[in-house]
Amino acid sequence: MSDNIIDIKPKRMKSSSMRSKRTAEATTQFVLGSVMVIFSVAVLYPFLYCVAYSLSNSVAVATRNVTILPIGLTWENYTNVFKNNRIFNAFFISVSRTVGGVVWTLFVTGLASYAISKRKLPFNRLIAFFLIIPMYVSGGLIPTYVLMFRLKLYNNFLVYVLPHGFYAFNMLLMRTYFDTIPPEMEESARIDGAKDLRIFFRIILPISMPIVAVIAMYSGVWQWNAWFDAMIYVTKPELKPMQAILQQLIQESYTNTLQLAQGGKIAEKAASPEGVRLATMVITVVPIVIVYPFFQKHFVRGVMIGAVKA
Repeated sequence: MSDNIIDIKPKRMKSSSMRSKRTAEATTQFVLGSVMVIFSVAVLYPFLYCVAYSLSNSVAVATRNVTILPIGLTWENYTNVFKNNRIFNAFFISVSRTVGGVVWTLFVTGLASYAISKRKLPFNRLIAFFLIIPMYVSGGLIPTYVLMFRLKLYNNFLVYVLPHGFYAFNMLLMRTYFDTIPPEMEESARIDGAKDLRIFFRIILPISMPIVAVIAMYSGVWQWNAWFDAMIYVTKPELKPMQAILQQLIQESYTNTLQLAQGGKIAEKAASPEGVRLATMVITVVPIVIVYPFFQKHFVRGVMIGAVKA
């Protein structure tokens, strides 16, 4: 009888400790879940706010009563955006510079990273240090402008692509990832007679999709959102990208706000400058939101590997 009592006590203590452990895990999961929900709401609210504003009528926009749901649902703002002939041309320019910029960046940065990752390369560290200097010291706006003008890139579509082929930060990420690839794969390819370029394009690049996705997302988002270079180096309207047109619409929306008032009353069916501005903003964000899920798997893996190894 006493032996049974002795056996039961440890079991009770073990079960109580397991309950407390489960309770602590459930509490931790609840707290983390609550934090993630709050963070998600904080991230999504500005986007939902812009969508609701762009779908609201002029009176609701003028009185600023819109929160998350649109008031007086109307598509007039989007209709006004697509009536603008500049939008379609600017959209084509933005897509072209994004695709071309991503391909060019991957090509230049990939080759540079592959070369720097070779420890046997003469002056390897010196070259890497030299390439990292522009991360901390910039040449300045005026010398850059003169350089672009001398290279005949002023009012040239290539000004969106060629100057942005190499960034030291991207090179460090790719080089770090290349260091994780077993050297035996490259050695076996060399035994079969493969040269450096063949090894890079046929072996290294295909198995480096995670870091390629990371660099492609960084470069693609930057290219899609860029407008400052168009403002400085481009004066031809047909070469203006989407974000430059958005910037012009933002400026026009402030100068044309007074035109909404007609005899002291705002027409509900008219498109408001603020609504047109936010409709254009939503249109420019949607392509990135659509493309990101296709890169998400490789993107997260590439970022984690680069962060751990660095």
